[in-house]
Amino acid sequence: MNPSKRPSQNTSLSMLLSILLVLATGAPAATDQAQSHWWKGNLHTHTFWSDGDHFPEMVTQWYKDHGYHFLAVSDHNRLSQGQRWMVVTEKQRAALDEYRARLGPQWVEIRTDAQDRTLVRLKPLGEYRCLVEQPDRFLLIQAEEITEKAHLNGINLLELIPPQGGATIADILQNDVNAVLAQQEKTGQPMLVHINHPNFQWALTAEDMIGIKGARFFEVYNAHGYVNNEGDNLRASTERMWDIILAKRLAEPQAEIMYGVANDDAHNYHRFEPRAANPGQAWIVIRAARLTPESILRAMDAGDFYCSTGVTLKDIVFHDHTLTVQVEPEQDVTYTIQFIGTCRGYDPASRPVTDAEGKEIHTTRLYSPEIGTILAQAPAVMASYTLKGDELYVRAKVISSRKNEKSHVADEYESAWVQPVAVE
Repeated sequence: MNPSKRPSQNTSLSMLLSILLVLATGAPAATDQAQSHWWKGNLHTHTFWSDGDHFPEMVTQWYKDHGYHFLAVSDHNRLSQGQRWMVVTEKQRAALDEYRARLGPQWVEIRTDAQDRTLVRLKPLGEYRCLVEQPDRFLLIQAEEITEKAHLNGINLLELIPPQGGATIADILQNDVNAVLAQQEKTGQPMLVHINHPNFQWALTAEDMIGIKGARFFEVYNAHGYVNNEGDNLRASTERMWDIILAKRLAEPQAEIMYGVANDDAHNYHRFEPRAANPGQAWIVIRAARLTPESILRAMDAGDFYCSTGVTLKDIVFHDHTLTVQVEPEQDVTYTIQFIGTCRGYDPASRPVTDAEGKEIHTTRLYSPEIGTILAQAPAVMASYTLKGDELYVRAKVISSRKNEKSHVADEYESAWVQPVAVE
């Protein structure tokens, strides 16, 4: 699948007239997908190198043990490189005991300083990756969460990128994105940058992100307990932001699409509870022939991946102007497949959001309900949508009947998000 591939403008409209909902099973995959595999991973993870609460060897092993294929360790404004000794506080004693019990004294390096404090050496990525990496089974990718008023993840970096600053949030985003792209150009190594948790502390709006050049990925779902994916009565959800960005961008010529990613943003590895930033809550699944950083980033750049909080997809195919989604069903779970999009000619007007006193607040503006409408839906394990020709884009969402027990949001159900198809 190549969801960013656009049908030719001279395609006969007679081929695009029907919406087809398929309730049967089975759909042919494209020829170039025959040798591909689905790989599950997380691109947003923290360790003791910044504000996570466990050692990187323990964190990476957790993901491998739980069926992940790749992981990006993305500590704040830091790559896990060089020499670093961490003072062990009383709060961290249990983590140290677990670390020593698992890896032993020959691996764990401890010393005492002049103040009689216990220090432990944090191993860099280049040193500990040999413990967990395995060809075609598990891969580590170097990353950094570039952290200031806006947060972005640089994936597959070679060198640390300090926060670039800027006069506005949009300036900060653009400057940080530019820094990742500049390192990619300088080194020749493929890299990726995604904007993180827009609703964390209500930091970003859709308008902040719409105009950022080179920003083609953002977190539509972040599993940290305090990032407000769902928005509130005054602020848009991240999914609503996604549709606004897509509609506004794709209405313009030579526009950049925006893909959605889902990540754990894991910090907490000892206590598992709904508000904690635990591992294993949200992930992406990419389709690629090989488990390498290059293959993963190439697939993501083509939009050949989906996001999930619990739903597994068997196949996604975009062929002959038709987007087909097939679920890998679980027993006693039902599914609804929605096709969501915005059509040309939508009302682009917007107005600010005001509070109870009529004061304007800094948040995503209010737009027409014509943006991000449900074009079709079916209670099914497989469904298709055939483009009519007037859509700017179409994306899919699969909602299961099983509640997401890992989330603190009471009415949230396990879901999967399929990347948008942009239509010329």
